[in-house]
This record gives sequence, structure tokens and C-alpha cells, in this order.
Amino acid sequence: MPQKTLNGEEKRPKIELAEKIKSAVREWREDGYKGATGTTKRLLEYWFYEDHVVDEKPFEFWNCQKEAIEALIYVYEVSKLHRLSDLKRSFNVSLPDVEDLWPKYCFKMATGSGKTFVMELAMVWQYFNKLYESNGKYSSHYLIITPNIIVFDRLKESFKNAREIKKYPFIPPEWRDDFDLQPVLRGEERTSKYSEGILFLTNIQQLYPREDKFGNPVDKYFGPKPKKEDDPLATWEFWFTSLTEYEDLMIINDEAHHAHTDDLKWNQTIGLINDTLHEKYGNSLLMQLDFTATPKDPKGRYFPHIIYDYPLAFAIQDKHVKNVHIGLLENVPEPPTKDFVLKHKAQIDAGVEKLKWFKSKLSSSGKKPVMFVVTDCNAHADKVGKYLEKYFPNKVLVIHTDTKGNITKKDLPYLREAARDIDTNQYEIIVSVMMLKEGWDVKNVVIIVPLRPAKAPTLPEQILGRGLRRMEPFNDNWEETLVVVDHPRFRELWDAEIRKGELYAKIEPIKIKPEVHSIKVDESKLEYDFEIPIVEGGITSRVPEISKLDIEKLPSCVFKLSEIEPLKVMWKEKELLTKRIVEEKELAFSYVDTFDEYLSYITKAIIAKSKTPSYFFSELVPKVKEYISKFLFEDTFDTNNREEVKKLNLTKIRRTIVESFNKEILKLSTKEEDTYVINQYKLSSTPVLHTSKSQDMLYEPNKCIFNILPADSHFEIEFMRYLDSQHEVLAFTKVLRYGIPLHIRYYDHHGYLRYYIPDFIVKAENCFYLIETKGEEDINVRYKDKAATEW
Repeated sequence: MPQKTLNGEEKRPKIELAEKIKSAVREWREDGYKGATGTTKRLLEYWFYEDHVVDEKPFEFWNCQKEAIEALIYVYEVSKLHRLSDLKRSFNVSLPDVEDLWPKYCFKMATGSGKTFVMELAMVWQYFNKLYESNGKYSSHYLIITPNIIVFDRLKESFKNAREIKKYPFIPPEWRDDFDLQPVLRGEERTSKYSEGILFLTNIQQLYPREDKFGNPVDKYFGPKPKKEDDPLATWEFWFTSLTEYEDLMIINDEAHHAHTDDLKWNQTIGLINDTLHEKYGNSLLMQLDFTATPKDPKGRYFPHIIYDYPLAFAIQDKHVKNVHIGLLENVPEPPTKDFVLKHKAQIDAGVEKLKWFKSKLSSSGKKPVMFVVTDCNAHADKVGKYLEKYFPNKVLVIHTDTKGNITKKDLPYLREAARDIDTNQYEIIVSVMMLKEGWDVKNVVIIVPLRPAKAPTLPEQILGRGLRRMEPFNDNWEETLVVVDHPRFRELWDAEIRKGELYAKIEPIKIKPEVHSIKVDESKLEYDFEIPIVEGGITSRVPEISKLDIEKLPSCVFKLSEIEPLKVMWKEKELLTKRIVEEKELAFSYVDTFDEYLSYITKAIIAKSKTPSYFFSELVPKVKEYISKFLFEDTFDTNNREEVKKLNLTKIRRTIVESFNKEILKLSTKEEDTYVINQYKLSSTPVLHTSKSQDMLYEPNKCIFNILPADSHFEIEFMRYLDSQHEVLAFTKVLRYGIPLHIRYYDHHGYLRYYIPDFIVKAENCFYLIETKGEEDINVRYKDKAATEW
């Protein structure tokens, strides 16, 4: 059945392999990640089932990031499908008859959907499995390749000093001391490598092989002169020698459509690295991960190794990127002139009007809107820039690029800095020929004016990619908008992409004005300001010290061995209609044949239940053995007696062993620290927030310091009116998730760390109230209540 678009129309056929993997992963997830290592299970549970706070704001990974890393783990670790032919056979899909020399997996993820986080999830998964697991092939050495310096600059901000991995919840707290990853970036070729793990980050041009050219016959006879540090050959030798030093090298390609299309030298370079590793160690590359929003070859065919597909349409629907409005200019005759600016004046002026509107709307927030104009050649870019300078003096940045979208070398240093700092410098308008393949993604771009012919099917998404990233990506209350001024040359491509379901956009007249409301402190209502205590301490998790597990504290003499009947597996055969038993017999069946097998099985069950790292297995086994042999039963247990071993298979005995150990390990895995107030947060220090909620879901309070408060339901509107009407209420506020740092820590019924955020805080004469209006009834309510009461 054809997949449907968001408006119900038939869309492009699904990428068959990715869809079948997604279906298999869904079942695997529901089955508790069966087949994954203990290390992987702990990571998945920490990443996606525990609550997190970053910079005093709630944080959670997006569902698309979760699905992407799950897909990789499922095909590589669980199913062990390391070749295209393995994927083809296992999922019964039609794929080209080509054989990969090393594992390759591609992620088709829309611009702005968080591909960099998926890269980091993949590296952390590999790193800790390499560290903790004895089985399987994993890596602690990584190479991230970018297509150019602009993309390198963007990724450098994430990976320098492993900044993002350390800031965001990638590593469970009990493992943080074991994380030792050293980034080596382009320009740091002389850095000594000293860490357990190494991350190399550079652009592909640094890796292209270079020949040692002799300058004169003397050099040829005596050899070349010593190379300077900035010598391109010396740089290449560093990279190639360093990379081929590690037999577990894993390569990640960003903007990977380059590697398979117009820059085949990229692929050849990776092949050379692989050949060298194979020659030195007999091993291929550990794996190659390709990330791109447009994984197509020059003929428009999808890459065969796509294991995850998250199209732009879904990213827009999930509000991970800006909502796209294509503004129509109606009844505009094309001027009878060859002058480029006059010919496109209607589109340019429409963009200018939208820019002025955004400036007025965002002025109070400190957010600077930016317009991006795409022309067809550098000469026309100069003309458009000159025209716009009349209205925006010293605020127009013209960037010259070649036909491939590369910034000209003489402009590169200055423009790299100007483009990177566009949200804080003086420029409000960027005019360029393409800049599409540069990875130039600026969160502040809110208007795009395309003025060039469009033929390539990937061009609409490439153009949109320049402005899709959100200014506040984790603010669910603000639906940010990207307005693209329509152009007749793009009309067919927009329509085609929308029909396929690759793009979801509202096509409306240019007068469209998306509503944005600012939530800010009202200086005339400072009498309603109050402080909220910021608390630290309480229960925290840590790595359990299994050596301190005292089995004498576990329940003892729970069963009397002589009174337990061995588990009998019976065969009963009945007639269907009469239900008469026609045959009944006991089968010679046992879960395990020996005590050693049982010991292995039950210890693994304890590790899974207690979420203990699997590397504790060997330390835990003797304790489990001693407990069963000496403490579990009133009478003596003989580990060599097969009949007595059979009795261990009874459900009540297995459950007692697992639950007893789990309870004691949980005590060793947590520690309670003193709870104390580290700071007082004043409501008046809350930064300006944004929301695009409709007017009927906004309330203008009287007894609150904020000008407006967003509501999640009409009941909340009525409740705020009620608070305003009560004389006992001195002040109140709704707890704004991304503005007020109130997060009450608790552990849910699974033992996962969570954060409870109440709906309202109300100040009365002698006390404060935390108020919840949702009236939820679930298993975790009592844990939230207890945590809130203690807080």
C-alpha cells in the first residue's frame, strides 16, 4: 500500500530496507532489547527512559534520534548484518548486487533533525562496549569527515574537547570517570595522542593523497628537504599515518551525498585507508556511517544501504525544524527587462517586507532574523546586494561561490567568520549564488528568496536546509516559521516534493503572518516576584561495588529442598470436541542439564534485572553460587545432584534468587547525599520566552510577574482565573518548562531517574503550594508525590 502524505495524498514509495528495519526494531524494543549487550541496554535505558536536565532545563533526545541509533544497534550488534548482501537476504528486499568490503550504513535524516547527536550516540555506544564487553567488534577510534571547512567549523563546535558529549546526557553518571576520548581536529596535527579513545575530525581534502615532488636534481639525489608543519604533504602524512594506526577505525561521513556523487575521490580515499588497514592487520574498517538529508546518486537513485529514513516532512510535523510557509506572489507580471534586479524586484521586495515584520515581532526577544537570497551568478549577487544596501546599509553580506557552491578562496577566511557569527554581527541579509553544499546552516534565517533556475530534484531541500534549523529547538511552545518567497521556476519542484511526501509546506499568499508571542517579565508587576529554591542532593546513582555485596544479608533458609517436587513437564493430548484426554505422559525435559549452566543463566538474569554492567558477571557468579549452595535452602544442596538442580527451575525459586540479589545491588547502586539549597531563583530573572499558542490558550494574569502565561488546556485557563480571584493568593506562576529551573528528582517504578515538574507554584501568606492540574493516574504518581513532599 502506498504511504500517505501528511495531507492524505499518496506519497513516494517507502525506502523498503529502512521500513522493514523500523518494523523489526519496534518488535525488538517491545521485547526489552533482547540480544543487546548489558552495556548497550544500560545506555538505551539511560538515554531514552530516564529524565534529564541540561542547563537547568528539561532535556530529552528526539524520537528520530532514538530510532536511528536503535536501527544501527539492531542491524550491527543484535542481527550482525555487516554486509549489504546480509541486509538484502535477511530483510528480503531488492538491492543492487554489490558487495561491501566493510560494514556501511546510511541515515537519511532531514536537515535540523539532530544528525550530530546520532553520531555521538553511536560513538558512545561503541566506546563503552569496546571498554566493557569481551565479545563483538567495537571501536574507540573514530574519524569524522566533512565535505569542506564550513561544515568542519560547525562540527568543531560540537566535538572540540568532546563538549557536547560531556554536556548532554550521553554517558550514565556511573561511567563518566571511564570516559577518556581525545578529539584531534584539523589544524592540530602536532598533537600528541594519549587517550583511550581518539576522535579525528577534518575535511576530506586533508585526506587526499599527495605526491612528494622533488624540486631539483639535488633533492632527487639526496631526498627532499625536511617538511614544514604547514606543508600539505606533511599534513597528509600525519592524517594517513595516524588513521592507519588503529585496527578498529570507524568512519563517519557528514553530508555524505558528496561521497557518492560528484566527489568520488572521497570514496577512493576511504578505500585506500581500508586497504592499508587490511594489509597491516588483516582487518577491514570497523564500519562506515553515512549521514545526509539527500542520499541520492547523480541519477536520483537512493543509496542502497539506507537503514533509517526520516524525511523533512516528518521533521516539520514533529516541530524539530521550522514550519515552512511558501509565500505566493499573485498576479505579478514579469517586467519586460533584462535587468536582473528589476526582473525579480517583486520577490526581493516581498522578502524585505517579511524581514521587517520579523524584526518587529522578535525585537523584544533579542533574536535577530536573517534573510537569505539565492541568485544565479556572482555578478547578479553583486547587483542584488547593491540594491538591498540602499535599505539596509552595511547590513548586507554578499558571498561569491563557484558553480559547485564553494566559497572563493580569497573570501573564505573573512566569510567563514561572518557566516558563523551571523546571529551576532551587523549583517541581516546574505546574498549568494548557492552556498548549498557548504553546510551553511544558520538558525536565524527566517526568509529565503530563491532567484535562480532549479533543475536538480534535491535542490528544494538543499535550499530549505539553509534556514530549517530552529532558534530554540527544544521550545515546544513556539512554532518557528521559515518563509520561502515563491518563484515560478521553483513551483513545479515544490509541488513535486509535496506530492511525494518529502516536503510538508503551507502554500499561502505572501501576506501570511505567523503569530509569535513573547512571554516576558512585566516591569510594572514586580510585586508578584518571588524566589524558588534550587535543590541538590538526595538519591544519586553510581556503579555498584559488587565486592561489598554481603550474601549473608540476603533472605536465608527460604525453601526446604526435601519438600520441593521437581518440575515436571507433562504432555497431554485431548480430543478437540470432547476434550477427552487420550494420552498423558511426563517428558524428560529440563531447562538446564548442569548446575554450571543454571548458574550462568540465573546470573545473567540478575544482571539484566538490576541493570548492572555485564563486566561484573565473573565477580557476581561466585556470590550467586555460594548463596544457592549455603543460604537459600534449610537443608544441604548438592550442586552435582541433577534432580536437585532441576528443582531450581521452579518459578518461585528463580524469582526469589533474582529479586533478592536485585534488591541488594540496588542499595549498592544508589547513595543518598544530604539535600541542600544551592541557590534561589527569582522569577524576574527569567529570560524572554516564545510561544505560538493560539490566543485562546494564552492568559493575561493579574497576580503573576509575567505578561502572559501559556496554557495546556482550557481548564488551566479557568484555574488561572480562579487564582487571580482568590484573596489568599498573593502571587502565582505556571512553571514554564524551559524558563523556570524547577525539576524535582525521583526514581520511577522501573528504577529510572526521572524529573517531576509541577504545573503551578502559588504563594500564600505563610507558605507556597505546588499544584498539579492534570489529574493523572498512573503507577508513578505516588513516587512523584513522595518526591514533591520531600522537596
